[in-house]
Amino acid sequence: MILCALGGILSRCGREGRPAENGAAHEERASFAPVTDTPEENAPAGFTESDCAGLRERLRPCILQIFCGDYRGSGVVWEITEEEVTVLTSAHLLKNGDTCEVLCHAGVYYEAKVARISEDCDIGFAVFPVDALKEDGVRLTAAVPCARGKEELVQGEELLVYGSMDVVAGDFVKGYLIEAECEMQIEGYEDAQPLLLGGIVRETGQPSAEGGTDAGMPEGGAGEPEPDSQGRGAVDAGMSGCGVFDGDGKLLGILAGGDGESGFAAVPVWRFGE
Repeated sequence: MILCALGGILSRCGREGRPAENGAAHEERASFAPVTDTPEENAPAGFTESDCAGLRERLRPCILQIFCGDYRGSGVVWEITEEEVTVLTSAHLLKNGDTCEVLCHAGVYYEAKVARISEDCDIGFAVFPVDALKEDGVRLTAAVPCARGKEELVQGEELLVYGSMDVVAGDFVKGYLIEAECEMQIEGYEDAQPLLLGGIVRETGQPSAEGGTDAGMPEGGAGEPEPDSQGRGAVDAGMSGCGVFDGDGKLLGILAGGDGESGFAAVPVWRFGE
């Protein structure tokens, strides 16, 4: 299969407001311009089951689920100081309220205040007091930004998209790098943005665009991944704002959108790392 274009990639944050509620589903769309055809032969063999298990365990304390207004998305812990925890996610999610609720891997909610929304890229920050973690005995860790520049990234290298769609810190997708920077148009921004472009590694037994079933998921693709699953195989609703990591678990970017089972785009870390 050839990854032809990611025109009309969806940045779908909203489903229900919280897992236990039955609020109306909401979607936010980010439209991207088409990109050059990229042969799937550039895709790597993929992470082994052991690799995925290790990365999942190590990254789990920095993965967050975020609720802002009636919208739901993902995020990562960006920084922890003596006073506050800084949360990094998509700007188009945080635009839906002045505060948001953050759900961490321990299953505890925290109310965070929207601190800053970038005008140049789809990135936003929210903060909440670190004392709240101490009171609950919850340990979070900050994501470690990748120190490599775009010139040092290798086409085809393994990537991991790790967010929280249906379960807390439980949805991740194995991918590979197509292009470190690709100019793409996002709805709501006047100028095209340079985004990191990735493809999704297909697993044996996973559904293709033409149909089929996933060996690690119930038929239809819904539900919680099995513990041994190497990856979900699709970028879907609720994963906007989650982290895109390299094979060493270093943060390469924040997910801006995906077309489901073929590819995804992210705001690269060198655009907001300072």
